[in-house]
Amino acid sequence: MPKHPHHDQAAEYRRQAQEIRTMVQKLSIDEAREQLLETVERLEKLAEEEERKARANNSRRESQPEA
Repeated sequence: MPKHPHHDQAAEYRRQAQEIRTMVQKLSIDEAREQLLETVERLEKLAEEEERKARANNSRRESQPEA
């Protein structure tokens, strides 16, 4: 089965976001929590972008005629 670099990168962004969420739950300083949550949002947006790229690449491959 071929590797899917966009999917792998999206999974890595989501893993990092989850790690930060776990850290956030342990923090009591509001400013640090807010900064970490902003980082989570950026990572999730990056993950979504990687998934869109992967879907677009798959669509292009499926729409190309076979040689």
